[in-house]
Amino acid sequence: MLYFKACPKCLTGTVEHNTDPWSEYLQCLNCGLMRDVPDGQTAIEHLKQLHVQFKEQRAAEAAEEGAAVA
Repeated sequence: MLYFKACPKCLTGTVEHNTDPWSEYLQCLNCGLMRDVPDGQTAIEHLKQLHVQFKEQRAAEAAEEGAAVA
């Protein structure tokens, strides 16, 4: 399945939900981000969780950068 403009890292990439013999995973076709989908969690739930994590990471980086400038 494809999720257009859903990448939590690059924000514009298409994320592909795929499976292999070992697990399910999400992969951005634009930037290459790849994450395994944990057992008991759907791909959409994990993608939402990744968006929250990356948003918090970007906010922390911006605050750190702002503190370094001030």
